[in-house]
Amino acid sequence: MSEVNYKVTRFDPQMNCASHPSSNHVHSVIFGLQATNPATGSTAYIDERIKLDPCLTPEELNNRAEELCEMWAGTKGWYMHLQKALFKKDMAPRPMPDGYQKPDIDNMSIGDGYKTFVINENNINDDELVKEVFAGALPEEPAVEDSPEEPTEEPTDESTEEPQ
Repeated sequence: MSEVNYKVTRFDPQMNCASHPSSNHVHSVIFGLQATNPATGSTAYIDERIKLDPCLTPEELNNRAEELCEMWAGTKGWYMHLQKALFKKDMAPRPMPDGYQKPDIDNMSIGDGYKTFVINENNINDDELVKEVFAGALPEEPAVEDSPEEPTEEPTDESTEEPQ
């Protein structure tokens, strides 16, 4: 099982407004976390403004920064959120590699057997005609298997109950 690496990529504290009684304290932090899957190189990112309650001095904030980041990421479910985002990225279709040459679609000539226009407003819903005309192009319908009937027990004349 591979591991995920996490890195705090944003930590932007904001002070209380100048008119606030604790204007020398930190009001909130914009906290951002990035996750990386080293096996694939995929990354995912999330951030949010976290309001501090109670407000902290800048020194208190710096002394507790690692503890606060761990707490915020854990209590907000960010680790699982980022892992899900990485998984989705890693399972998504990828672009073709550099140097891939796609076929010359401008010069393709397809549909030669279907050039005559046979469908019109009178037969658009005629499934039999559509099947006949486009038989080679339509996917085959799955065969329906007959399931054997479940055996049923025949009632017997023997009764274990005594008449009352």
